[in-house]
Amino acid sequence: MFFFWLVVVILAIILLAFIVHWAGGGALNLRLGHFVLDVGFT
Repeated sequence: MFFFWLVVVILAIILLAFIVHWAGGGALNLRLGHFVLDVGFT
């Protein structure tokens, strides 16, 4: 069950990044506990 949610979260992040990129770029700052993801793109 853990792996299922892990895949769901990864797909959601990829989809969000694709939507923001399609909309004209942006920055993604995701913080989940000790896990920090900073992604910037145009």
